[in-house]
Amino acid sequence: MNHENIRPTVVLVDDDYAIAECVARCLNHMAEVEVVAVGRHAQAAVALAAEHRPAVVLMDIHMPGADAFWACQEILTQTRQETRVLFYTGFPRDHYLDRALSAGASGMVSKHSESMQALCTAIRHVANGGTYYSPELASRFVELENEAPRSRVTTLAHREIEVLRLLALGRTNREIGDELGISLRSVEKEVSDMKQKLGLNSTNELLIFAAREELIYPELLMTPANGAEPVEAGA
Repeated sequence: MNHENIRPTVVLVDDDYAIAECVARCLNHMAEVEVVAVGRHAQAAVALAAEHRPAVVLMDIHMPGADAFWACQEILTQTRQETRVLFYTGFPRDHYLDRALSAGASGMVSKHSESMQALCTAIRHVANGGTYYSPELASRFVELENEAPRSRVTTLAHREIEVLRLLALGRTNREIGDELGISLRSVEKEVSDMKQKLGLNSTNELLIFAAREELIYPELLMTPANGAEPVEAGA
């Protein structure tokens, strides 16, 4: 769908609701785009995209709960790619670029470097079928092409990240299986596969890795109920 001559509709998703409302008001005031709904987490992004069928979902990455990159894939599938996803983050990381591309996102903008006018321009460009990355992020693509290896995070599947986040919340393997609807053996295999992919030897090392890569919030790290030692995110 071409939105060149109309105001593209936008669903805005950010776990800081006060900031999200402020950004929404600013964007609507500029009259170049129309924010039709605001959500606070990835699950809300999927639900609101299905309800409103916006031209663009403008979504934060660093949110508690479900994975934002999973949400991107779900949105594209549900809307048959009629809705496009533009990530909006205050914590740009190299592995975010890899995962955004893999998830099918149309771009990524930095909260710290983009003015409201630039953000409007990015949204309209993406709504019209283009891609947009903040200049600082676009320059990283060139640099990353000459760096190896890429972040090991890109080797993890969505299910593995789900398991990892629940482990960080102190769930037992059995509780994780019940919550995700998979067997205990499947959970154990996911954990084992992650350790092997990442070259780690223990669950503690796995959780520390996740905190450092910001797949989970460090303050959420807890002692797993299955007897592992307490995790120190800064170790």
